[in-house]
Amino acid sequence: MRTRNIDFEKKVFDIKDEPMPKGSWWWWFWLFFFDNPKNPKKPRQLMILWSTKNEKVIDCNGTQMIIGPQDDRSHMDGAVAAWYFDGKKMNHNFLLDPCKLRVTSDSVTAETKSPSTFSVKKKKSIVRIGKGMEFVSEMIEDSDFTKPEYHENKILGDMGYNILRVNKLKLSGIVDGKKIKGTSYFQRVFVNAPSPPWYWGIFHFDNGGVLSYFNPNAFGKSIKQDISLFDGRKMHEIKNIRVKRKGGDAPDFEVSGENEKERISFTVNSYEHSSWTFRKKFLGIIPNKLVYNEYPATVSGLVILDKKTGKRTKMGNAIGNAEHTTGMLL
Repeated sequence: MRTRNIDFEKKVFDIKDEPMPKGSWWWWFWLFFFDNPKNPKKPRQLMILWSTKNEKVIDCNGTQMIIGPQDDRSHMDGAVAAWYFDGKKMNHNFLLDPCKLRVTSDSVTAETKSPSTFSVKKKKSIVRIGKGMEFVSEMIEDSDFTKPEYHENKILGDMGYNILRVNKLKLSGIVDGKKIKGTSYFQRVFVNAPSPPWYWGIFHFDNGGVLSYFNPNAFGKSIKQDISLFDGRKMHEIKNIRVKRKGGDAPDFEVSGENEKERISFTVNSYEHSSWTFRKKFLGIIPNKLVYNEYPATVSGLVILDKKTGKRTKMGNAIGNAEHTTGMLL
């Protein structure tokens, strides 16, 4: 089920009726892409999320978190995590703090020594991290693809996921006393099923275009294939795609796909890398892990081929973030 043009302000913190059986996971997740005057081809990026998971114990990058069932939805055990590419280097574990999460009708706050907060006020989403960072995101309503979207999917029985997403927002704010500008991406996710490894990416073009792709896979076979491109004027939806990873710590991803009318291809060129390794024991005895890699990246060489006319449409470069995970948490 997919719903667009929903009331974002009412939906984003409304978690009171969400089921949360053992193993399920929530997170509020932001990506901020903003200017880097000293090296414009490699914009600064920051990822932050507030999260809780119904597990007794889980380890993330060597930090043990004890959570368990959440009886009080307004004051939950959880964690806040962030990485920050400051234009020169990647700051891994910029935040990684087990904490209480305070959830109200218009905000979520990590109660730590240096609190971080995500709030929504008068159609502006505001993220504050300590005293030195403030990110203000505003809706862009150029197309349905940049408006809030809610998607729910049942995989098996009661197992499934839902996602509240905004693919592109206008970003302003202050970092270390200086004004910044750029774009941002948001998602609030609830997952109540083991997540297979996936490839994913979100990218913003200067002309207003937005590109996303998603390719989860298991045992070498794709479970879902999706490329969605708003080229600044119209949408292109492709369900038959291929993603090939090349390289080491900062890899390239070659992505291609086609439908009956058109063919698309592009390369994702990562320029930094951060990751989270989650470990737990299934049934208390069987070790398993998920490695969640995130890559600040650009898109190059994007071409759309009209199969009927042979016309090729090219788009300029884009900035964004790519993900590639390995392993699975059971």
